Amino acid sequence: MELTPNQQAISLAALMFLRGSASFESSLHDEEISALELLKQAKAVVPGVVNSRDAVCAFCGLYSGPIFRSNEGLMVQCPDCGPFALDPASQRSWRLDDEWLIRKLRGALDISPHATTTQIVDGVWDIGRYKKRPVVLARRIDLVERHGLRIFHGLEPRSQSWVITPRPLVKSPLEPLAGTATWWQLEDRFALHGLALRLLDPDQGEKADDIQDNIPGVAVHGPFSEDFSWVHLEDWSHGPIRLTDAQAKLFAALWKHRQQAQSAEFLMREAGLGSERPIDVFKLKTSNRGDPRYEGPLHAYEELVVRQRRQGLYRLTPL
Repeated sequence: MELTPNQQAISLAALMFLRGSASFESSLHDEEISALELLKQAKAVVPGVVNSRDAVCAFCGLYSGPIFRSNEGLMVQCPDCGPFALDPASQRSWRLDDEWLIRKLRGALDISPHATTTQIVDGVWDIGRYKKRPVVLARRIDLVERHGLRIFHGLEPRSQSWVITPRPLVKSPLEPLAGTATWWQLEDRFALHGLALRLLDPDQGEKADDIQDNIPGVAVHGPFSEDFSWVHLEDWSHGPIRLTDAQAKLFAALWKHRQQAQSAEFLMREAGLGSERPIDVFKLKTSNRGDPRYEGPLHAYEELVVRQRRQGLYRLTPL
């Protein structure tokens, strides 16, 4: 299906954002040149550094030659093809303005202009809150996977975030953030509308997230998923166990300090919970007894947590 000029523009913007560096006009095909003009009008791109010393040969494309001035104007001396007139476009380069993209995404998601944008790591930003959930913008999905612990479980936990990245250059058969966050690919979820960005079909993200929340995260930390919201136990016949947010935080604290037993007070403070004892967040209501959804977390606690009663200390069983 042929893309509209605006779709071409958002696709080029996503590609330039993914690269994070300047792109030469001479490397763009005709449709991308038109898309670049739209991005210029939207003030989405800024000029890159101009190389005034040498240029790639316009004929063979194999060698670079020095630029020199002659009576005919600026020329390039290719060591193989000889001299030829310099095309100014071969020297012009453009890069996407990251601040422009952040501003336009915040506008599309109705994020307050007074909200703070935080750079989590190089190429990954927390740009605010959409429907009370953090919005994480990243150049590439592999950056999010690589820095997942810092992004989702750092000093400021961002569980169940909206994660926005360009479409990856190599398609992955798996959903990399299943059970951890909702992944939106920039070109598919946003459209260039005049000088602004617009979120496409906002309800679709909600529905997709409902489904994704029920997809078990794979075991990363021993039997726990990356965000500790799922537990995989071989002796539990009902499949992966879904934990509540409080239960996940407690297991995350136990995992972090798995090398040494800790007091209940320390663990509950580390997990940011108000209860006095770890077992408090696993207690069952009478009406929930016999239901695997509620029995599962208690079973995981009983199987994985050892209490040293005399010292009043807790730790995970050796995994």
